[in-house]
Formats: sequence, C-alpha cells, structure tokens
Amino acid sequence: MRPLFFYFSLLFFPVLIFSSEAYCESSSEYVEKIHDDIVAVVIAKQGQYKEDPEEFINAISLSLQPLVDFKRISRNVMGKYYKDANKRQIEKFNKAFKSTLLKTYSKTLAEFKDEKIIVSQEIKKSPKGDREKVSLQIVTSTKVYPATYDMYLNDQGQWKLINIVINGVNLGLTFRNQFYSLMKSESNDLDLVIEKWATSI
Repeated sequence: MRPLFFYFSLLFFPVLIFSSEAYCESSSEYVEKIHDDIVAVVIAKQGQYKEDPEEFINAISLSLQPLVDFKRISRNVMGKYYKDANKRQIEKFNKAFKSTLLKTYSKTLAEFKDEKIIVSQEIKKSPKGDREKVSLQIVTSTKVYPATYDMYLNDQGQWKLINIVINGVNLGLTFRNQFYSLMKSESNDLDLVIEKWATSI
C-alpha cells in the first residue's frame, strides 16, 4: 500500500500552477479546469527527479509557493504552542515545515503513475463567503479515496489551500498531533522540536 503522503501529494496536483483568471472562478471550477494539464506537467518532469532531485524540488517549490499558505498551515500545526513561540522560533519552524513538505511532495510526485482525480462541482461554502470545501475522489487501480480540500480566499482574492481531509484522515490535525507528541517527548523544548522536525516525520 502506498503511503498516505502519496495521495496527499496527488491532491496538490490541481493547485501547482495558478493564473490570475482562476480566482474569478469558484475553487471547484478552478481545480477542475487545470488539474489535467498539471498532471501532464508533473509526468513530463518525472525523469528529472532521478537525474537532479534538487532541481526537481525547486521546480515543485516554485509552483507551490504562490498557492499554499505554508505559514498559516505551520501556525495551525504548532497550535497552542504558537502563542508562546518567539519570532525567531516561528520563522525557523515555518522554514523547516515548508522544507519537509516540499521534499515529501517531490519524492511522491516522481512516482505518479495512472492515478486520477475526479472533482465534484458541489462545494460547501462558509457563511462568510471566504471559505469553500471542495470534494474530490482519488481513483487508483484498486480503490477510490474520498477527499476534501479546505480552501480560503485571501485579501488579494486568491484561493489558498490550507488543509486536506483524505479518506477520513485530517492531515492538518495529524501534523499537529505529531508536533504535540514531539513537544511531549522533548519536555516542551520548542527549539529542540524544531531541530528534529524534518527528521522525525
């Protein structure tokens, strides 16, 4: 069985590249419109990972940075410990968390085969209008995994992906539990937890 992170990475395919026109659409329309093209781009670059993994990681990084709110996600991962962290610790964890995700995505993106994603046109909007939940299905050769994007519209009118629930597993909460577990095992030494983060998950 492929690791959860593999299918987590597949969910990011539809949001690897963006255009200014995309934000005039609903998040669901946006995802459906571009994901086939993005999968084609990833497949075309698969060979690059073995030849030059750092370059492959950089390519993924450049695509993800405009769309994923790494700072917001890492703040949610830190949870209750965020308010007690100083600016240096917050910035250091942001960097470590972002690096960990990008390396994980790059490895799994390089293994992409014949999986496909079906995007539902039905979305759940928040009362405030700046949040939308997009339902998807990840179809593999042996199983169909239900998933949900948690997206929000930022002050610049850009859709940002801040969490994913896949097959009932809340990945944001999973990351937070891992962070809390490290804090407990390291006697709440935040600096030590940040140092160990990249090698502990």
